[in-house]
Parts: sequence; structure tokens; C-alpha cells
Amino acid sequence: MAFSRKSVYALVLCANTALGSPLIAEPLSSIDISLQLRSSSPTCPSSYESNNGLKFSTYCEKNNPWNDAIDPPVEAASMSDCMERCSRYWGDKEGCYGIVYRVSDQQCWIKNSTINTNTSAFADDPATHTALVNATQLQALDDACPSADLSTHTVNGTTGVGYTTHCGKVINGFDTCWGGYEGCLPQPFVGYYHAESLETCLGFCVDEHPLCRAVSFNPRMEIGFANCWPKTGFSDAAVIDPPANQGVMHSATITSLDTVDTECPGDATYAAAANQKVFNLHCGQLNEGQNITSLHMRNVTACMDACAASTSGCVGVVFDSGLLGGYKNCYLQNTTSVITDQASATYALLSDTAAPTSAAPGSSDSPSPKTKKSKAWIAGPVVGGLAALFLLGALLFRYQTRKRDAKHTADVGNGDVKPYNNPAPPSELGRSRIQDTQEMEAKPTTKYAHGGEEQAPQELPTTEGALAGARQNPQELPT
Repeated sequence: MAFSRKSVYALVLCANTALGSPLIAEPLSSIDISLQLRSSSPTCPSSYESNNGLKFSTYCEKNNPWNDAIDPPVEAASMSDCMERCSRYWGDKEGCYGIVYRVSDQQCWIKNSTINTNTSAFADDPATHTALVNATQLQALDDACPSADLSTHTVNGTTGVGYTTHCGKVINGFDTCWGGYEGCLPQPFVGYYHAESLETCLGFCVDEHPLCRAVSFNPRMEIGFANCWPKTGFSDAAVIDPPANQGVMHSATITSLDTVDTECPGDATYAAAANQKVFNLHCGQLNEGQNITSLHMRNVTACMDACAASTSGCVGVVFDSGLLGGYKNCYLQNTTSVITDQASATYALLSDTAAPTSAAPGSSDSPSPKTKKSKAWIAGPVVGGLAALFLLGALLFRYQTRKRDAKHTADVGNGDVKPYNNPAPPSELGRSRIQDTQEMEAKPTTKYAHGGEEQAPQELPTTEGALAGARQNPQELPT
């Protein structure tokens, strides 16, 4: 069905009359339909930095063929999404050095180190964009082991997180999509963190949710820019020599953790030490409210003290005594939500804040029916106006393309998201790994010990018994 310019304008006037308000402020002939078409297509940013810190120079409407790292190309929702995949690519002896993105069918080509960097030789192509990585970021780091093999240390900035260094070793398996990742992608884009040292890699591990128990680090980035792999566990059999295509690897296993009081105070209320703000305690419960941040605390009273001293509107806390959600086990919250039973958690709420409740079984939020006055007098003009708008929309639809949904992941945006801020625990903390493996013996409770007495960290065994399922089916490293 074809529409003339006059017929389209008549439809607009009809809609204006029916709705009683102007629909457009200028003649239709002045609207640039081509701009609407371009606005619905994936854009080519002037520059880009991925969520894990890899920088790109972009060349819009330019094609840079050949030198592909993988074949066939992969589908990506946008050029930004394609560059994110490049930053997370786990390669064979090298990472990703650039991309080519074709808008028409959302195809993303990952480029290897032989990529053409002579930008004057790029071919003009209005539907294709090229990006080159900042190659200096892929230059090899110092590959010497940072400490003696099997030596023990404490992670900088932590209390009682001890680790053992494994020089020239990689931990096979025990991989997962961590809470700090900006989305989960399929192979070979399953990496994320970039670290400049083994200690920095351990810092990401300590900040992660759920509890991270080890890391493997690739200083020369033979596997790619995402050279830090947090691990859910480890076993003696999993600490192995790396395959040749992975180059130099060093690992660290967390072998001791700070002692955490697993007992909930017997009193139902607690007054904060500094300002006497009163909290109501709910032992064995979890609140899925909005988290401000997460901290490491030895007991729930220290966690409540941190909330009372917060200037970010903290109204309650969730304290994870089992560390299942991660080493940072004190979650400060500024909103409340539905509470659920959770044996290893304690939920505390300021006494002047309304306590959330679980929804009653069979209850309904739907209001009871109410008698409404008839509004038949507006049906005629409104229906007519809506019909005109519908026809106008059908016409404009012919000038626009609908963006297809990505098969693997949504557009990650322009890099404004902070990648390593992940204060939220899982909604279900589950059973504590520490309890399952007897990694931590319960100490006599210190109900109101603000910060707790200084105690030796608890030695942890390998997680072979606790995570046997993960080790039986390890994720094979790239070969």
C-alpha cells in the first residue's frame, strides 16, 4: 500500500484534530526520515573503553578484512558489544587485537596480531566499522613469579586472607561466571578481569561473590587481555603445568580466612556503639533489599556499627557468617524487601524502619472491583485519533529498521558502567562451604565485640571434598 505525502499529512491533521493537541510542530516534509533510520541502527562510537579497561580506536564506515582470530564470525548486538567480546577473548597464544563489525547482519570479526594497522588502507564501507586495540595494553608484563613457590602470604588490605603461591602453575577447572562480570558470554569470551600482577588478581578474587578460593594469572597475556581467572575452588590434582599455548602462568590458592563469629546474639535488639542507633535483629533470615556496599566484618555487631556510621542512608544489614556470598560478608542496605529464612545469615533493621514481611500464601495484590462511571462520550474521537496514529505509525515503520535481539548478550553500552563494583550477595546464600568442609571451627560467640578479638585465621583445606561436582566436570582451558 503506497501513501502520498498529501495523504500522510491528512492523517496527521486527523490525529491532531481528534486528540486536540499538536502532534508535530513542523511540516512533515522537513522531517529527515533517513536520520530516523540511522538512529535505530547500532552506532560507531568515536572511541571506546571496554568494561574491563581495554581501549579501542575506532574507524567508522571502514572495513579491514582478513587476519581473523576465529572463523566464522560471531553475532553481536552492536559494535560496542563486539569490542566487549574482544576484551574478553581467550585465544590460542594471543588475544584479540581488533574487530570488524558489520551492521547489516550484526557480524563481529575478532582479529589476531597480524591485523592490518595501516588505517589509510582501510576500505570504505558505509555498513562496516573497524576498531583497533591499544596494542601497548597487550605488551607482556613481568613474568617472574612474585614470590617463592609454595610460600605463604596475606592478601594486601585484608584481615586474615592467607594464600599460597604456585609458581608456573595453572588451576584447571573451577571456573564460573562471577557476580562482578558484566554479563555472561559463551566460549571463547568467558574471561573478564585484567590484572597487572598476581596480587591485583587476588584483589578481584577477594571482592567477588560468591566466595572465591583461588586465582590463575597470565602475565604475558598469551590467552588475551582478560588474564586473571578467579576460581571457585581448587584441588591438588587441579594445580597443573599450563599447556604450551597458555604460556607463563602463576596461581595462588587461598588457604586461610579470617575467623568469623557464626553465632547470632541472643538479644533481639542492639544499640550501635558510636551513636546508640537501635537495630532489631532477625537471626537466620535474609533480606533481599538494595545493597549500598559490602564489607568484611567478623561479627554481626560490627556490621551494624558500620551501618549506623554510614552516611549513605543505611537502614539495615545482612550478615553472612558462612562467607558463602564472599569474603565481604556484611551487606549495608538502604531499602527493605521480602525476607526469607536463611540459616547462615542474620538480618538487622533500624528500629524506626518498617520491617518487611513475606507475602502470605494465596494473597493477591489485586484491588477489589470498583464501579466506574461510563466514559463512552470520549470513545468516538479517541478511537478515530488512535486509528490515525496507527496508520501514521505504519507509514513511519516502513522507514525504520527494527534492531534484532542479540542471541548471546545485550548491548553493554559505552563503558560508563564500573566493572568491579559488585556489592550484592546472591538472593539465596545457600549452605556454607565453610560448614560443609569443616573449614572453620565455631568459636565462642562474642555478642557485642565491636570488631572482635584478634584471632588467628583458620587454615582451610583444599575444596576437593566440598566442590567435588565442580572438579569431576572441570571446564577445560583453551587449547
